[in-house]
Amino acid sequence: MAGMHQGDIGYYRYGGTPKPDKAALEAEKIRKLLKTNRQRLAFNASSSRPLSARLNQHIAQALRDGMKLTRLAQAAGLSRWTVRTIGLTYDDLLPSSQPAEQQLADIAGLKSELAELEESRAALEKRRLHLLAAARRLGLMDDFELAALSGLQSEAIRKMTWGQQVQVL
Repeated sequence: MAGMHQGDIGYYRYGGTPKPDKAALEAEKIRKLLKTNRQRLAFNASSSRPLSARLNQHIAQALRDGMKLTRLAQAAGLSRWTVRTIGLTYDDLLPSSQPAEQQLADIAGLKSELAELEESRAALEKRRLHLLAAARRLGLMDDFELAALSGLQSEAIRKMTWGQQVQVL
């Protein structure tokens, strides 16, 4: 509000707030989105590691219980060599009393969970690429700030965003 103060006799003082800079608002929006994206990618990665370990343990247990390598490789969607390697890393397992069909169902369930996490990670990485490209093209932040916000190296950001089209955020 405009007001008169004792020392301001005869002068008008603007008491409002200036409009925020559009570029500054856009930069802040991108900062928040990149920070959230980085957190989601980290959560995704931390969720997939134990899930992958459980899948490997189930595969090794099924091999230990006498399931055929080819059948297990088909159910897990892995090569026979990979399944054999997984089985060799868990040499201390004892036979379980779980039926083969139950083991295959467990493996299929874990495989589908991992596939969902992979799809989610791919979508998050695509979103991160669009955010980085928009920030670089608009000149809102330098590569080092983008690297700090995204968790990538500045050179990698330059390579990733080269030729990317800017999308409206």
